[in-house]
Amino acid sequence: MTGEYEKGLIELSIFRLFAEQAGLKIIDGSPRKSDPNEGKPDIFCLLEEGPVYFELTEACAPGFVAAVSNGVNKSNTPTPGHVDVSEETVQKKLEKNYHVSAPVELIIYTAGRTALSDEAIINKVEPVINNGSGPFRRIWLFGEKIIQLYPAQSRQHN
Repeated sequence: MTGEYEKGLIELSIFRLFAEQAGLKIIDGSPRKSDPNEGKPDIFCLLEEGPVYFELTEACAPGFVAAVSNGVNKSNTPTPGHVDVSEETVQKKLEKNYHVSAPVELIIYTAGRTALSDEAIINKVEPVINNGSGPFRRIWLFGEKIIQLYPAQSRQHN
């Protein structure tokens, strides 16, 4: 990512696509990027049920994201380990505390920068999620399909 502004535009775009495909009933014009300095999740929006925040994280190791952002060349070509979901990243999200009164949901998205299938990602992050959902009322995987990881009773949305 080149900067917070660009990151915010990308996150809003990913969120809107997720919301559309998941069939969330969003109040038109309500999704907006939260200020990262206020300790709030990435996106705020109004659903028909009320206000909800969404935290986004990419199912891709941070080193790979940095390599892509900085222009990969032959000397720093990512290895398969770079193109891997980071359980540590998901764990860090689960340990966060947000200063909001509305529910918070986590979206783990792929954005085409992982070589892993949805099932492989689920197998890697499910043990982390099984230890607790942290501050999140729902946890989603937005990959090849939209899959609700927590609570696990409704696994697939499309």
